[in-house]
Amino acid sequence: MSSTEPSTPSAANSASATADTTSGNGPARLPRWRRILVGVLVVLGCLLVPLSILSVWVHSTLLDTDQWVATVDPLVDNPDVQQAVATRVTNAIIDNTDIEGEVRSALPDVAKRLAPTIAAGAEQAVGVAALKIVESDQFESLWKTMNRRAHTRVVAVLQGKGSQTFETKNGEITITLAPIVDEVKKELDDRGISFFDNVQIPGAKNRITLFASDDLQQAQSITDLLDKVALILPILTFIVFAAAIILSGNRRRTVLRSALGVALAMGLLIVALALGRTAYLDALPKGVNLDAARAVYDQLLTFLRTSLRTTFWLAVVIAIGTWLAGPGRAATKVRSTVSRGLDKGSDEVATPAPIAGFVAMHKNVLRVTVAGVALVIMGVLNHPTPVAVLVVTILALIGFAVIELLGRAGETAASDA
Repeated sequence: MSSTEPSTPSAANSASATADTTSGNGPARLPRWRRILVGVLVVLGCLLVPLSILSVWVHSTLLDTDQWVATVDPLVDNPDVQQAVATRVTNAIIDNTDIEGEVRSALPDVAKRLAPTIAAGAEQAVGVAALKIVESDQFESLWKTMNRRAHTRVVAVLQGKGSQTFETKNGEITITLAPIVDEVKKELDDRGISFFDNVQIPGAKNRITLFASDDLQQAQSITDLLDKVALILPILTFIVFAAAIILSGNRRRTVLRSALGVALAMGLLIVALALGRTAYLDALPKGVNLDAARAVYDQLLTFLRTSLRTTFWLAVVIAIGTWLAGPGRAATKVRSTVSRGLDKGSDEVATPAPIAGFVAMHKNVLRVTVAGVALVIMGVLNHPTPVAVLVVTILALIGFAVIELLGRAGETAASDA
């Protein structure tokens, strides 16, 4: 009799566990094909997030005139860019003018020996005039006009077209310096230096190469594709993640893995941009102002890098929030500590029993919902700023705190009942 008694509780516990699993109190093991499908959807969603950000950047910044001008506008006040433009204009004028010959022909015979000295002074005057132009308010207006006009040509380049002033030959994207050169000539005329008026600068020396690549055709194809799917990819990404969460047998874990995957993808793309920056600078020809080139690269990718960093930290916040909602020992301890602090105020607050009971029964679902809403809000924002990310994060944390407070109250009420 005594040998059979210990087995009775064990059998009862086993039966109870089986009953709990079949009744839905424990997570049922999903079919293998469904688990594989959920994993594939999570991986696909993590790959679609960076593609969505790239497509939105191409559509709303690279191919949008107003946003393009706003993006490059700060470069007009960058000292390195100003110096680089002034130097390029100065060299273009001086290299295509026989200054000493012009001076010598204008001087009487007795003064021709002064030609080298006067020519050197004229060259210095060109540099001073060019730098004065690029540091003036006039250049700021000229810079905006040039970029607004040039942007339509950038779009034409990315669509495989070209023009006389904006060329794409041999895989190069170049923009003419003619408007700035003309302004420098006018400045020199005001100083009484007029022998530069008839200077004809060859096209190759009167341009700045913005981009040079043998794979321009491929870049055009990729840009065109990203532009076309800019509105579709974010929606598709949301659908993929939603399907993965709905099909998952452990939705909290799926959200956690999705958030960690997105953070990893963002981190890798941020590193790729940094490596691309190094490769871009290394590929520049000798004599190029590297500080100016670095400033241009960073400025053009400002919104893209901000979006990547914003998404990275948002994914980290969602991952932390989802982890805190889990059954882990550390997460449970953190929740218990927070709950004890919240309990001090929950006893004094009259909480409607139906709401508290509902929250207590669906705490995990509500936590996942809050995290998902935060992600959707960040996806809807066209140009999310760090302030926007901070606000969304704070609201999400408040949502988690409210869920914990109401859920705690509902659990207390149920235990009392």
